[in-house]
Amino acid sequence: MKTIAICLGAALMTYVLSSCSKEPLELREPPKATAIAAAAPDSVFAFDNNINKDLLLEMINAVRAKGCNCGKTYMPPVPPLTWNERLEKAAWLHSKEMRDSSYMSHTGKNGSTAGDRIKKMGYYYKMYRENLALGVLTEKTVIEGWMGSETHCLSMMNADIKETAVGKVANFWTQELAVAK
Repeated sequence: MKTIAICLGAALMTYVLSSCSKEPLELREPPKATAIAAAAPDSVFAFDNNINKDLLLEMINAVRAKGCNCGKTYMPPVPPLTWNERLEKAAWLHSKEMRDSSYMSHTGKNGSTAGDRIKKMGYYYKMYRENLALGVLTEKTVIEGWMGSETHCLSMMNADIKETAVGKVANFWTQELAVAK
């Protein structure tokens, strides 16, 4: 496992404290670096996904339970989806990257696909789909927008998909849909 050494802050603080003294400058040994294990995908980062997960899942599953028309294609009722935190982290990170880099695409700035991003979070899939949206939207309007688009709707109504999550940063929305191996 890779380790991360944390010592720069302590060395800098020692220098700053020493340089403010009227005493002659004294070199001090910084404390020993503490190694910490690389974070597992479950704790890679803290993120503030400011959405109502329960409402999103309720609206998605209400449509899945009834069936619907995705464009000209009738989709019969399918089983409900469950929320997956690893998918949520992948979705949130993609929304953040799009916001930070002012672009909107299923392809990441590094050429990554949604599958690459999902796998990086430790989710190993058989199949995945991704929906994107941009705008001043609510949970209700983003789901309505996706359901009003044939390709987005077909992704949400796919009977083989078992899990989902949505990540939102500013006005950038990403939905990941997948089934694990």
